[in-house]
This record gives sequence, structure tokens and C-alpha cells, in this order.
Amino acid sequence: MRLLILGSGSNGGVPQWDCNCPRCQAARLNPELRRTRSSVAVELVNRRYLLLDATPDLYHQLHSAGLHPGGERRESVIEAVLLTHGHGDHCVGLFELSTGAIFEIPVYGPPDLIEHLFGEEGYFAYLGRLGERYVEPTPLEEGESLELPGGLRAEGFEVPHTDRLEDGSYRPSRTYGYEVEGDGGRLLYIPDIEALTEGVLRRMEDADLVLLDGTFWWEDELLRVSGIDVSSTALGHVPIERSLETLRDVDVGRVIYTHINHTNPLLDPGSRMLGELRRAGFDLAYDGQVIAL
Repeated sequence: MRLLILGSGSNGGVPQWDCNCPRCQAARLNPELRRTRSSVAVELVNRRYLLLDATPDLYHQLHSAGLHPGGERRESVIEAVLLTHGHGDHCVGLFELSTGAIFEIPVYGPPDLIEHLFGEEGYFAYLGRLGERYVEPTPLEEGESLELPGGLRAEGFEVPHTDRLEDGSYRPSRTYGYEVEGDGGRLLYIPDIEALTEGVLRRMEDADLVLLDGTFWWEDELLRVSGIDVSSTALGHVPIERSLETLRDVDVGRVIYTHINHTNPLLDPGSRMLGELRRAGFDLAYDGQVIAL
């Protein structure tokens, strides 16, 4: 299995347009430090790809990764799209699929997310006629197996992240992580998660690669760096310093943190935290990274 990290930043990317902190300043000066919003492309067969999340940066991500037709005719290299949840940095890039050719690309996600985006009052129901002509919105039940070209299989599983309301529904939708298996490898994609539950930890065992939520290093990171008194957990993200402790006792293969916020000290190449992360056997994703399992 071969995958491309299209983007590795959190909502806002790095640098953020409205921030001039030292890390954002450094990223403006050095393109190698920049990060677009988190998304992954998994290669299937014949230059066809499975897309995990569709970010606001999708247009530039596809071009940067060379995911465009090889011939002169219009064609899509995207076989299908799997959406994790309804926050904008994970789904609004779907609009990029509303261009001239009608490819009817399948778009899968939690049932309440598909309804939220493509239902009668859904955001994408009529926007550019996306849900009418250009994509095939398809609810994916938790645990339902999706067979893909090249012998790969994908399955969604619920993880804690989005707000749960009093009536039991989620705002804007529940959140899935995804397991993609086949071609000799097993990948877990979990860019947003509030806590590493027992169910998630069991699923992580023996995985070849876990792309895991690395938004914040500290629980109080926004307060430390930006003076914003909102915790990592309150925003639905387990801080890395906590997940590192939890994962020390889990038999998992390679763990790479993604969805990195501009406040995260891991963005400093010489930071103590980056050294600690790598000594623990884990690493940090970056835009344009190619990984073979």
C-alpha cells in the first residue's frame, strides 16, 4: 500500500492567515515549514486514488501531488472519497469536484454527515449541483466494509470528537476514523479524536501505520501560546503528551502524528518535544510525504 500525505495541518494550516506568532512567521519565510489542512490519498490501481477527507486546500494539494490526468482527455484520478466528519477543514474541499466533467465520484461518510451535507437542506445539495450530478453521496454505516479496486478494503469506526447534543445527535455529525487494509498493510486514519478509548486502542494493535491526531502537544496549549482559555480536550483533541503515555503499552507499528496546529511546539525543528516524540519511536507527518506499507 502506498499513500501520499496531501496535507498535515489542522484547521487554518500553517501559517494561519490571521496569526504572526513565531511559527507562522517562520513558515512564511520557509516554504518547507508550511502545512495545508490534513488529507491523505491512498493509491489503488492504474493511478486511481482513495481520498481521505477533502480540505479547503484540495485544489492545490492535488496539483502539488501530481494527481491529475495523464492523457489529454478529462478524467478523474479520484476513485472515492471518505469523509471523517463535518468540520469545514475536512469536507468543504468537495466543491472542487464540481467542475465540468461529470464523474459521479462516490463520497462516503457517517450517515448523519451525508445527510448534513447532501440532504434536502444540506450544504452541498445544490451548491454547484454537486450532489445532483458530480458526486454520489453514500452513507457508510459503522463497521460496513467498503471494497475498493486493487483488493483494498475500508471500514469506518466511530471516535469521540464532535459535540454530542442532549437528544443524542452530534453537531455537525459524528466522527469516523478509517481503517484501510490490503496489499500487505493496514492503515488507520484518525486525524481528530478526543480520547484514545479502549475500542480504538484495540483496533490500533498490530496496525502497520496509524496517522493520529497531533493537533496540540499540551492540554492548555492555546492558553500558553495564544492566551485563549480553551483546552485541547474541550476542542475534541487528545494532547500528544497524553497519547504518548497511553501508546507506550500498545503493540502498534508506526505512529505518525498529523493535523498539527500552528501553536504546536513540534513545528520547531530543534524542539525538545520533537526529540521526545522520536525517541518514543513516533514521528511527525509533513505535506508531500510518501509512505509505503
